[in-house]
Amino acid sequence: MKNKFKAFLFLQFGALGLWGPYLPLALFNKHYSGIQIGLLLGTMPIVVMILQPVWSYLSDRLNTRKNLLMASCLGMGITMIGIGLADSFVTTMVWTVLFSVLWAPLNPIGTAMMLEALEETGELGKFSLIRLWGSIGFGVTSLLGGILLIDRFIDHMIWMAGGMYILLGLTSFFLPEKRAAIHFAQEKPSQILAGNPRLLFYLLGSVFVGATLGINNNHITLFLESLHAQDWLVGLTVSLQAFVEVPLMLITPWILRHRSQRWVILTGALLLPLRWLLYLLIKSPVWLAPIQIFHGVVVVSFYVVGISFVDQLVDLRWRATGQGLYFMAVNGIGVAFGSYLAGVAFEWFGIRSVWYLNTLLNLIGVVFLLITFYRYHDQHAGKM
Repeated sequence: MKNKFKAFLFLQFGALGLWGPYLPLALFNKHYSGIQIGLLLGTMPIVVMILQPVWSYLSDRLNTRKNLLMASCLGMGITMIGIGLADSFVTTMVWTVLFSVLWAPLNPIGTAMMLEALEETGELGKFSLIRLWGSIGFGVTSLLGGILLIDRFIDHMIWMAGGMYILLGLTSFFLPEKRAAIHFAQEKPSQILAGNPRLLFYLLGSVFVGATLGINNNHITLFLESLHAQDWLVGLTVSLQAFVEVPLMLITPWILRHRSQRWVILTGALLLPLRWLLYLLIKSPVWLAPIQIFHGVVVVSFYVVGISFVDQLVDLRWRATGQGLYFMAVNGIGVAFGSYLAGVAFEWFGIRSVWYLNTLLNLIGVVFLLITFYRYHDQHAGKM
Protein backbone atom coordinates (compact mmCIF):
# COMPACT_ATOMS: atom_id res chain seq x y z
CA MET A 1 0.00 0.00 0.00
CA LYS A 2 2.67 2.50 1.03
CA ASN A 3 4.76 1.79 -2.07
CA LYS A 4 1.80 2.68 -4.28
CA PHE A 5 1.45 6.07 -2.61
CA LYS A 6 5.21 6.60 -2.80
CA ALA A 7 5.12 6.03 -6.56
CA PHE A 8 2.07 8.28 -6.89
CA LEU A 9 3.73 11.14 -4.97
CA PHE A 10 7.00 10.74 -6.89
CA LEU A 11 5.15 11.18 -10.19
CA GLN A 12 2.85 13.93 -8.89
CA PHE A 13 5.64 16.17 -7.66
CA GLY A 14 7.99 15.03 -10.39
CA ALA A 15 5.59 16.50 -12.92
CA LEU A 16 5.39 19.68 -10.85
CA GLY A 17 9.19 19.85 -10.83
CA LEU A 18 9.18 19.97 -14.62
CA TRP A 19 6.72 22.82 -15.01
CA GLY A 20 6.34 24.61 -11.64
CA PRO A 21 9.70 26.44 -11.51
CA TYR A 22 10.15 26.72 -15.28
CA LEU A 23 6.73 27.71 -16.63
CA PRO A 24 7.28 31.40 -15.74
CA LEU A 25 10.59 31.31 -17.62
CA ALA A 26 8.94 29.61 -20.61
CA LEU A 27 6.25 32.31 -20.65
CA PHE A 28 8.91 35.01 -20.39
CA ASN A 29 10.74 33.46 -23.35
CA LYS A 30 7.48 33.69 -25.31
CA HIS A 31 7.72 37.46 -24.78
CA TYR A 32 4.77 37.77 -22.40
CA SER A 33 4.98 40.80 -20.14
CA GLY A 34 5.35 40.63 -16.37
CA ILE A 35 1.68 41.53 -15.97
CA GLN A 36 0.60 38.85 -18.49
CA ILE A 37 2.71 36.25 -16.67
CA GLY A 38 1.14 37.39 -13.39
CA LEU A 39 -2.34 37.01 -14.91
CA LEU A 40 -1.64 33.50 -16.15
CA LEU A 41 0.01 32.32 -12.96
CA GLY A 42 -2.56 34.10 -10.79
CA THR A 43 -5.52 32.65 -12.71
CA MET A 44 -4.46 29.08 -11.96
CA PRO A 45 -4.89 29.28 -8.17
CA ILE A 46 -8.05 31.39 -8.55
CA VAL A 47 -9.74 28.57 -10.49
CA VAL A 48 -8.32 26.00 -8.07
CA MET A 49 -9.56 28.08 -5.14
CA ILE A 50 -13.11 28.16 -6.48
CA LEU A 51 -13.32 24.49 -7.44
CA GLN A 52 -11.15 22.74 -4.86
CA PRO A 53 -13.78 22.74 -2.09
CA VAL A 54 -16.40 21.64 -4.64
CA TRP A 55 -14.33 18.67 -5.83
CA SER A 56 -13.44 17.76 -2.22
CA TYR A 57 -17.06 18.00 -1.08
CA LEU A 58 -18.20 15.79 -3.96
CA SER A 59 -15.58 13.18 -3.10
CA ASP A 60 -16.79 13.12 0.51
CA ARG A 61 -20.48 13.20 -0.33
CA LEU A 62 -20.32 10.63 -3.14
CA ASN A 63 -17.79 8.51 -1.24
CA THR A 64 -15.74 8.01 -4.39
CA ARG A 65 -12.28 9.49 -4.63
CA LYS A 66 -10.27 7.27 -6.91
CA ASN A 67 -12.47 7.91 -9.97
CA LEU A 68 -12.27 11.67 -9.48
CA LEU A 69 -8.52 11.45 -8.95
CA MET A 70 -7.99 9.45 -12.15
CA ALA A 71 -10.08 11.88 -14.19
CA SER A 72 -8.15 14.78 -12.70
CA CYS A 73 -4.71 13.36 -13.53
CA LEU A 74 -5.52 12.25 -17.09
CA GLY A 75 -7.16 15.60 -17.85
CA MET A 76 -4.18 17.48 -16.44
CA GLY A 77 -1.88 15.60 -18.76
CA ILE A 78 -3.85 16.59 -21.86
CA THR A 79 -4.28 20.24 -20.86
CA MET A 80 -0.64 20.64 -19.81
CA ILE A 81 0.45 19.54 -23.27
CA GLY A 82 -1.98 22.15 -24.60
CA ILE A 83 -0.26 24.86 -22.54
CA GLY A 84 3.08 23.83 -24.00
CA LEU A 85 1.76 23.96 -27.56
CA ALA A 86 -0.15 27.27 -27.21
CA ASP A 87 1.28 30.09 -29.32
CA SER A 88 -0.74 33.09 -28.11
CA PHE A 89 -1.69 34.65 -24.80
CA VAL A 90 -5.41 33.94 -25.24
CA THR A 91 -4.84 30.29 -26.16
CA THR A 92 -2.45 29.88 -23.26
CA MET A 93 -5.04 31.38 -20.92
CA VAL A 94 -7.75 28.96 -22.13
CA TRP A 95 -5.52 25.93 -21.62
CA THR A 96 -4.41 27.29 -18.24
CA VAL A 97 -8.00 27.58 -17.02
CA LEU A 98 -8.83 24.05 -18.20
CA PHE A 99 -5.71 22.70 -16.52
CA SER A 100 -6.59 24.48 -13.28
CA VAL A 101 -10.13 23.04 -13.27
CA LEU A 102 -8.65 19.54 -13.36
CA TRP A 103 -5.78 20.34 -10.99
CA ALA A 104 -8.14 21.40 -8.20
CA PRO A 105 -8.96 17.95 -6.76
CA LEU A 106 -5.44 16.47 -6.96
CA ASN A 107 -3.96 17.58 -3.63
CA PRO A 108 -6.95 17.35 -1.26
CA ILE A 109 -8.35 14.09 -2.60
CA GLY A 110 -4.96 12.41 -2.92
CA THR A 111 -4.04 13.55 0.59
CA ALA A 112 -7.35 12.36 2.05
CA MET A 113 -6.90 8.92 0.47
CA MET A 114 -3.40 8.64 1.89
CA LEU A 115 -4.49 9.74 5.39
CA GLU A 116 -7.29 7.18 5.34
CA ALA A 117 -4.94 4.41 4.26
CA LEU A 118 -2.40 5.29 6.97
CA GLU A 119 -5.14 5.56 9.58
CA GLU A 120 -6.38 2.10 8.60
CA THR A 121 -2.96 0.63 9.40
CA GLY A 122 -2.38 2.83 12.46
CA GLU A 123 0.48 4.71 10.80
CA LEU A 124 -0.75 8.30 10.63
CA GLY A 125 2.46 9.39 12.34
CA LYS A 126 4.43 8.17 9.32
CA PHE A 127 2.79 10.60 6.90
CA SER A 128 6.06 12.50 6.41
CA LEU A 129 7.89 9.28 5.48
CA ILE A 130 5.51 8.81 2.55
CA ARG A 131 5.36 12.49 1.58
CA LEU A 132 9.15 12.71 1.23
CA TRP A 133 8.89 10.73 -2.02
CA GLY A 134 7.14 13.73 -3.51
CA SER A 135 10.16 15.85 -2.58
CA ILE A 136 12.48 13.32 -4.19
CA GLY A 137 10.41 13.38 -7.38
CA PHE A 138 10.42 17.19 -7.51
CA GLY A 139 14.14 17.33 -6.80
CA VAL A 140 15.10 14.82 -9.48
CA THR A 141 13.02 16.30 -12.31
CA SER A 142 13.75 19.95 -11.51
CA LEU A 143 17.49 19.21 -11.31
CA LEU A 144 17.62 17.25 -14.56
CA GLY A 145 15.34 19.76 -16.26
CA GLY A 146 17.52 22.69 -15.24
CA ILE A 147 20.74 20.99 -16.28
CA LEU A 148 19.67 19.28 -19.49
CA LEU A 149 16.61 21.06 -20.89
CA ILE A 150 16.24 24.65 -19.70
CA ASP A 151 18.43 26.24 -22.37
CA ARG A 152 17.03 24.85 -25.62
CA PHE A 153 14.14 22.58 -24.72
CA ILE A 154 12.13 24.44 -22.10
CA ASP A 155 8.87 23.89 -24.03
CA HIS A 156 9.61 20.17 -24.07
CA MET A 157 9.66 20.20 -20.28
CA ILE A 158 6.02 21.30 -20.27
CA TRP A 159 5.05 18.49 -22.64
CA MET A 160 7.00 15.96 -20.58
CA ALA A 161 5.11 17.10 -17.49
CA GLY A 162 1.87 16.40 -19.36
CA GLY A 163 3.08 12.88 -20.08
CA MET A 164 3.91 12.36 -16.41
CA TYR A 165 0.38 13.42 -15.40
CA ILE A 166 -1.08 10.84 -17.79
CA LEU A 167 1.17 8.22 -16.19
CA LEU A 168 0.02 9.51 -12.80
CA GLY A 169 -3.58 8.90 -13.79
CA LEU A 170 -2.77 5.29 -14.67
CA THR A 171 -0.92 4.89 -11.36
CA SER A 172 -3.90 6.23 -9.38
CA PHE A 173 -5.94 3.24 -10.59
CA PHE A 174 -3.91 1.02 -8.25
CA LEU A 175 -4.28 3.17 -5.12
CA PRO A 176 -6.33 1.67 -2.28
CA GLU A 177 -9.63 3.39 -1.58
CA LYS A 178 -11.73 3.14 1.53
CA ARG A 179 -15.37 2.88 0.46
CA ALA A 180 -17.04 2.36 3.81
CA ALA A 181 -20.62 3.46 4.31
CA ILE A 182 -20.70 7.01 5.64
CA HIS A 183 -23.73 8.59 7.27
CA PHE A 184 -23.91 12.33 6.78
CA ALA A 185 -25.58 14.80 9.05
CA GLN A 186 -27.62 17.69 7.75
CA GLU A 187 -24.93 20.32 8.26
CA LYS A 188 -23.24 21.87 5.26
CA PRO A 189 -19.45 21.74 4.74
CA SER A 190 -19.31 25.53 5.24
CA GLN A 191 -20.21 24.87 8.86
CA ILE A 192 -16.76 23.34 9.36
CA LEU A 193 -15.58 26.90 10.03
CA ALA A 194 -18.54 27.85 12.20
CA GLY A 195 -17.52 27.86 15.84
CA ASN A 196 -13.98 26.87 14.90
CA PRO A 197 -11.95 30.09 15.11
CA ARG A 198 -8.69 28.21 15.48
CA LEU A 199 -9.12 26.67 12.04
CA LEU A 200 -10.31 29.98 10.59
CA PHE A 201 -7.27 31.96 11.79
CA TYR A 202 -4.92 29.17 10.77
CA LEU A 203 -6.37 29.29 7.25
CA LEU A 204 -5.98 33.08 7.19
CA GLY A 205 -2.34 32.78 8.20
CA SER A 206 -1.83 30.09 5.57
CA VAL A 207 -3.18 32.43 2.88
CA PHE A 208 -0.34 34.90 3.43
CA VAL A 209 2.32 32.23 3.85
CA GLY A 210 1.06 30.53 0.70
CA ALA A 211 1.25 33.83 -1.17
CA THR A 212 4.99 34.11 -0.45
CA LEU A 213 5.67 30.48 -1.38
CA GLY A 214 3.80 30.94 -4.65
CA ILE A 215 5.71 34.14 -5.44
CA ASN A 216 8.98 32.34 -4.77
CA ASN A 217 8.08 29.38 -6.98
CA ASN A 218 7.01 31.67 -9.81
CA HIS A 219 9.97 34.05 -9.65
CA ILE A 220 12.98 32.07 -8.45
CA THR A 221 14.09 31.17 -11.98
CA LEU A 222 13.54 34.75 -13.19
CA PHE A 223 15.62 35.98 -10.24
CA LEU A 224 18.41 33.55 -11.10
CA GLU A 225 18.30 34.66 -14.74
CA SER A 226 18.65 38.28 -13.61
CA LEU A 227 21.80 37.23 -11.73
CA HIS A 228 23.10 35.57 -14.93
CA ALA A 229 23.18 32.12 -13.33
CA GLN A 230 24.32 29.21 -15.48
CA ASP A 231 21.74 26.58 -16.37
CA TRP A 232 23.23 23.93 -14.08
CA LEU A 233 23.10 26.36 -11.16
CA VAL A 234 19.45 27.16 -11.86
CA GLY A 235 18.60 23.46 -11.80
CA LEU A 236 20.67 22.88 -8.67
CA THR A 237 19.11 25.79 -6.78
CA VAL A 238 15.54 24.85 -7.67
CA SER A 239 16.04 21.16 -6.92
CA LEU A 240 18.06 21.66 -3.75
CA GLN A 241 15.06 23.07 -1.92
CA ALA A 242 13.30 19.74 -2.51
CA PHE A 243 16.26 17.55 -1.61
CA VAL A 244 16.61 19.41 1.69
CA GLU A 245 13.05 18.36 2.52
CA VAL A 246 13.93 14.65 2.45
CA PRO A 247 16.12 14.39 5.60
CA LEU A 248 13.80 16.78 7.41
CA MET A 249 10.78 14.60 6.61
CA LEU A 250 12.70 11.52 7.75
CA ILE A 251 13.17 13.04 11.20
CA THR A 252 9.73 14.67 11.43
CA PRO A 253 8.22 11.81 13.50
CA TRP A 254 11.11 12.21 15.97
CA ILE A 255 10.67 16.01 16.03
CA LEU A 256 6.96 15.68 16.80
CA ARG A 257 7.75 13.43 19.73
CA HIS A 258 9.80 16.25 21.26
CA ARG A 259 8.13 19.40 19.91
CA SER A 260 4.52 20.42 19.38
CA GLN A 261 2.85 20.99 16.03
CA ARG A 262 2.60 24.66 17.00
CA TRP A 263 6.38 24.86 17.45
CA VAL A 264 7.09 23.27 14.06
CA ILE A 265 4.60 25.43 12.15
CA LEU A 266 5.70 28.69 13.76
CA THR A 267 9.37 27.86 13.19
CA GLY A 268 8.74 27.51 9.48
CA ALA A 269 6.69 30.72 9.33
CA LEU A 270 9.30 32.76 11.21
CA LEU A 271 12.17 31.55 9.03
CA LEU A 272 10.53 32.81 5.84
CA PRO A 273 10.97 36.58 6.37
CA LEU A 274 14.67 35.92 7.03
CA ARG A 275 14.84 34.01 3.76
CA TRP A 276 13.40 36.89 1.74
CA LEU A 277 15.71 39.43 3.39
CA LEU A 278 18.71 37.25 2.52
CA TYR A 279 17.49 37.15 -1.09
CA LEU A 280 17.66 40.94 -1.12
CA LEU A 281 21.32 40.87 -0.09
CA ILE A 282 22.41 38.39 -2.75
CA LYS A 283 24.56 39.66 -5.59
CA SER A 284 25.99 36.35 -6.79
CA PRO A 285 23.63 33.47 -7.74
CA VAL A 286 25.82 30.88 -6.04
CA TRP A 287 24.68 32.14 -2.62
CA LEU A 288 21.04 31.41 -3.39
CA ALA A 289 21.53 27.64 -3.20
CA PRO A 290 22.39 27.28 0.51
CA ILE A 291 19.45 29.47 1.52
CA GLN A 292 17.11 26.79 0.15
CA ILE A 293 17.46 24.92 3.43
CA PHE A 294 14.81 27.33 4.75
CA HIS A 295 12.39 26.04 2.11
CA GLY A 296 12.71 22.48 3.40
CA VAL A 297 11.74 23.56 6.91
CA VAL A 298 8.71 25.46 5.62
CA VAL A 299 7.47 22.58 3.48
CA VAL A 300 7.62 20.26 6.49
CA SER A 301 5.84 22.89 8.58
CA PHE A 302 2.95 23.60 6.22
CA TYR A 303 2.69 20.61 3.87
CA VAL A 304 3.28 17.86 6.42
CA VAL A 305 2.60 19.08 9.95
CA GLY A 306 0.07 21.67 8.75
CA ILE A 307 -1.92 19.00 6.91
CA SER A 308 -2.01 16.86 10.05
CA PHE A 309 -3.00 19.86 12.15
CA VAL A 310 -5.99 20.62 9.91
CA ASP A 311 -6.96 16.95 9.84
CA GLN A 312 -7.30 17.08 13.65
CA LEU A 313 -9.59 20.09 13.51
CA VAL A 314 -12.29 18.65 11.25
CA ASP A 315 -14.83 15.87 11.53
CA LEU A 316 -13.74 12.63 9.86
CA ARG A 317 -16.85 12.87 7.65
CA TRP A 318 -15.39 15.99 6.05
CA ARG A 319 -11.74 14.94 5.84
CA ALA A 320 -11.29 15.71 2.12
CA THR A 321 -13.36 18.90 2.49
CA GLY A 322 -11.11 20.09 5.31
CA GLN A 323 -8.03 19.44 3.21
CA GLY A 324 -9.74 21.21 0.31
CA LEU A 325 -10.23 24.32 2.46
CA TYR A 326 -6.59 24.18 3.56
CA PHE A 327 -5.18 23.79 0.06
CA MET A 328 -7.59 26.50 -1.11
CA ALA A 329 -6.04 28.83 1.48
CA VAL A 330 -2.36 28.04 1.01
CA ASN A 331 -2.29 27.11 -2.70
CA GLY A 332 -5.39 28.94 -3.93
CA ILE A 333 -6.21 32.31 -2.43
CA GLY A 334 -2.66 32.96 -1.27
CA VAL A 335 -0.91 32.02 -4.49
CA ALA A 336 -3.52 33.85 -6.60
CA PHE A 337 -3.33 37.30 -5.06
CA GLY A 338 0.40 36.87 -4.46
CA SER A 339 0.97 36.13 -8.15
CA TYR A 340 -1.02 39.19 -9.24
CA LEU A 341 0.80 41.49 -6.82
CA ALA A 342 4.19 40.05 -7.71
CA GLY A 343 3.49 40.37 -11.44
CA VAL A 344 2.77 44.08 -11.04
CA ALA A 345 5.78 44.58 -8.74
CA PHE A 346 8.05 42.79 -11.22
CA GLU A 347 6.75 44.83 -14.15
CA TRP A 348 6.99 48.21 -12.40
CA PHE A 349 9.91 47.88 -10.00
CA GLY A 350 11.98 44.87 -11.06
CA ILE A 351 12.56 41.39 -9.72
CA ARG A 352 13.99 42.38 -6.31
CA SER A 353 10.81 44.19 -5.38
CA VAL A 354 8.98 40.86 -5.08
CA TRP A 355 11.14 39.92 -2.07
CA TYR A 356 10.12 43.13 -0.26
CA LEU A 357 6.52 42.17 -1.00
CA ASN A 358 7.14 38.66 0.32
CA THR A 359 8.56 39.97 3.58
CA LEU A 360 5.48 42.10 4.21
CA LEU A 361 3.01 39.33 3.37
CA ASN A 362 4.89 36.86 5.53
CA LEU A 363 4.79 39.09 8.59
CA ILE A 364 1.03 39.47 8.21
CA GLY A 365 0.71 35.69 8.06
CA VAL A 366 2.78 35.28 11.23
CA VAL A 367 0.35 37.56 13.09
CA PHE A 368 -2.62 35.34 12.17
CA LEU A 369 -0.69 32.22 13.16
CA LEU A 370 0.19 33.71 16.53
CA ILE A 371 -3.52 34.39 17.09
CA THR A 372 -4.24 30.78 16.08
CA PHE A 373 -1.88 29.22 18.56
CA TYR A 374 -1.96 31.66 21.47
CA ARG A 375 -5.36 33.34 21.43
CA TYR A 376 -7.14 30.01 20.96
CA HIS A 377 -4.57 27.71 22.55
CA ASP A 378 -7.13 26.43 25.01
CA GLN A 379 -9.30 24.98 22.23
CA HIS A 380 -7.74 21.58 21.83
CA ALA A 381 -7.67 20.03 18.40
CA GLY A 382 -9.46 16.75 18.13
CA LYS A 383 -11.57 14.70 15.75
CA MET A 384 -15.26 14.90 16.43
